[in-house]
Amino acid sequence: MTDSKIFFDTAPFIYLLEDHPEYYTKVNNFINQVSFDSIFETSVISYMEFCVKPFKNERFELIDDLNNLLKSLNCKPTEISLEIAETAYKFRAKYKFLKGMDSLQIATAFNKKCNIFLSNDIPLKQIEEIKVVIISDL
Repeated sequence: MTDSKIFFDTAPFIYLLEDHPEYYTKVNNFINQVSFDSIFETSVISYMEFCVKPFKNERFELIDDLNNLLKSLNCKPTEISLEIAETAYKFRAKYKFLKGMDSLQIATAFNKKCNIFLSNDIPLKQIEEIKVVIISDL
């Protein structure tokens, strides 16, 4: 039985696929520690945010690498639905610091019943409805 569902914000993908000197190992170790009993989730927002820079810089192999990583994690990005948008506006109303994309990410994780939201966006730790794990704290 699966113990947890873990939502990946955009940063973990960037750190893994661009071999970040400080955070690659932290994210990789985290995945290896939880992969046997976890389901991985993300959204189309993470996919879009990740792909902007590689597309702009014509580094299409990084987009291929992301697609391959998602497949290896058995992680299909969730599309944003009206239900997620409704949850997102409620989060934005409650947490004044939340920006639109962040609220959609949190709402997606919440609606997918994730236990953990993996990010490096420290202000998100204020969210009470889901446990936010900050990569720099790993």
